[in-house]
Amino acid sequence: MAMILSTHDTGYERPDDATIAKVLASLDGGRSVLATLGPADENYVQAHGSVRTGFGLDLQDGSLERRYRSKNRALPLDWVTEAFQKYAKGDLSWRHEVEWEKDEIRPPDTGWWNSWAAYILMLAAVAGVVWLVHGR
Repeated sequence: MAMILSTHDTGYERPDDATIAKVLASLDGGRSVLATLGPADENYVQAHGSVRTGFGLDLQDGSLERRYRSKNRALPLDWVTEAFQKYAKGDLSWRHEVEWEKDEIRPPDTGWWNSWAAYILMLAAVAGVVWLVHGR
């Protein structure tokens, strides 16, 4: 499967080193703050931030249970560019040059009032009130 480099509004299939460098250098912290590189939705490296403030990296390796983020959220552009270029070639050696922490994405906790059963009960209650009011 081919690597795809994407931002909020642009995508590049099989990006070369120059394209990767150009895209990362364009992240300005305003409208452009995110670049993602990967062969699939389950496997990718993602940079967020700006050239001025530095970048944080997110790495997902197959599933949400294997999602990590860099502890350093101000990585320099040159290092991030080199990491993206290596990742695009299948070289994962850069992963050991930064400290990672597990990034847990938890689904929102929904209560019983936000379930289909609650909606059906409320609909039945409203229908019962309407029937009582108009049925008499």
